[in-house]
Amino acid sequence: MKKFYILIFFLSSILTYGQLSENFDASTDLPTDWATFIGANGLGTGFDWMTSDIRYSSAGNSAFVRYEPVTGGLAEDWLVTPMIDLTNYTGSSLSFYGGQQYTSDYGTAYYVRISTGTQTTISDFTDTVATYSESDFSGAADGTDLLPSDLKTIDLSAYDGDQIYIAFVMEQNDGDNWFIDDVNVTGTLSTTSFSIESFSMYPNPTKGVLNIDSNAQIVLIEVYNILGDLVKTAANSNKIDLSDLSIGPYFARVSSDNGKVLMKKIMKN
Repeated sequence: MKKFYILIFFLSSILTYGQLSENFDASTDLPTDWATFIGANGLGTGFDWMTSDIRYSSAGNSAFVRYEPVTGGLAEDWLVTPMIDLTNYTGSSLSFYGGQQYTSDYGTAYYVRISTGTQTTISDFTDTVATYSESDFSGAADGTDLLPSDLKTIDLSAYDGDQIYIAFVMEQNDGDNWFIDDVNVTGTLSTTSFSIESFSMYPNPTKGVLNIDSNAQIVLIEVYNILGDLVKTAANSNKIDLSDLSIGPYFARVSSDNGKVLMKKIMKN
């Protein structure tokens, strides 16, 4: 029992980590699990979100959307994250860098909105958690690198325990561009979620497949490195293949359909 409490203390002290971390540098295309679409009025079909190497926080890409003139209203361009699981997390927050193109103010509005429903249904994004104007972001005249003042942090603790989608929405008519980079959602895993009932992991250490035995159905296996980065996932499976990971220590977080969660240190040989 003493060792168990030491393990809980150790894990809770280091596992304030990202449930989402994206710098858009892995490809010249946007990540496939992100969604893009225009507003419900159908205006602004000429340009969509893409990647850009013109301005960024971490070299060499950011997410980018271009302005366009429209008739009959304002164009909306939506960029939406994959589902972010804040179950068993506290103190959740979002941070990102944003930037624009021009120094003149063309009346563009920038929003961050939250859905607890679906990724692509606009009416599900009922909560606007941040609103920005052009004056809140630097322009290209300030250089390629986004500035420290371009870093925005938003409290998401109201969504602790939920599964959410985050939308970055640009609204304009012949307005400005928007660059988004280094999107991170972090939170602290609640120690109340730890359970040692009905779970076992083997072999540990492992050279490849890690097996999970449980009386409950396994709904998700997540593997994190010692820096807290999510490196592998397996859904609705009682095993996960770690053969492509580097040798060293990791943490496996196993969630079951009865709400039990186990976090355990594992070794990859």
